[in-house]
Amino acid sequence: MNPAEICKLRPYRSLMQNSLWHWDAYPELPDLAPHGRIELGRFAGPGVVRTIHLTLNITGGNRAELQRGVFLEVRYDGQPFASVHAPVGDFFGDSFGGESMAYSSLAMAKRPTNSLFCYLPMPFQRGVELSLVNTTVQTVTGYGYVTAEALPTWEADTGYFHARWLDRTVSLPDDEVPLLNTRGRGHFLGCHLTAVTRCPQFAGCQGICEGNDEFRVDGATDPTCIYLGTEDFFGFSWSWNQLWADDYSGTTFLRDQDGETRLACYRFLLNDPVRFSSSLVARINYRDEIHNEQLLRARAEGNGQVRFGIVTYWYQDAPVDARSV
Repeated sequence: MNPAEICKLRPYRSLMQNSLWHWDAYPELPDLAPHGRIELGRFAGPGVVRTIHLTLNITGGNRAELQRGVFLEVRYDGQPFASVHAPVGDFFGDSFGGESMAYSSLAMAKRPTNSLFCYLPMPFQRGVELSLVNTTVQTVTGYGYVTAEALPTWEADTGYFHARWLDRTVSLPDDEVPLLNTRGRGHFLGCHLTAVTRCPQFAGCQGICEGNDEFRVDGATDPTCIYLGTEDFFGFSWSWNQLWADDYSGTTFLRDQDGETRLACYRFLLNDPVRFSSSLVARINYRDEIHNEQLLRARAEGNGQVRFGIVTYWYQDAPVDARSV
């Protein structure tokens, strides 16, 4: 919401749907069964989802299993595919079994007691369906709601919100880390990233911070935009050295313990999205860091493996399958 627009009266209609919590006014609401699916919200269009709120628990209390085993999916306009497909923990920036710090940004928030919020608008022309999908053998309980607004008309320059999930182990510096490869018109909004490594050269996130975040716009051979340092893309400098969070970027988890380095961070390009007219290819490239000692040693020792978990957020002029980009 633009603060300057809060006083404006609009011909919109407020919508809301609850889920999971069956101890109050809606006893018919189901839990999320093992390998099951429940509906969070379903609205006819044109309209826009304004807020998603979730607080979830899992039988046995294994929050790591919950966060990576339960997925948020969003389908637009009757499409058979999901344009948002990501584990709830990573989508909302809640990492490593709930141990990441509570934070509040303009786009997402994790409040104490694992209360999760998404404020990014999700417009839809004919309809939208939001679901939770359980890939675990445990029952999931909790409380959720989705708020939305019905709009009088659909404006042609409106984009659909997307989010895609990447879980990949790469060997640095030789392997690239893909962020997005899509065709259409839209803009790149940001991402949430986790990294886990046992490479001794990457302790304290040294080496991991040295990738270049590259964006090739509209078929360009060379990067149109390039951030010289992954930590700089995420709003930091000289690696990540402490926890910090604001409206645009944050490091919500950082730990070296028992020979393992773990990192969680986010960045939302709310003021400077990367815009594209026909296509966008985005990646993190470590191959140009030919003078970085940590990366060169990791390559020589053959132990530069890092497991990345990345949710990429963007808007596009038509819904696309998040699993195909």
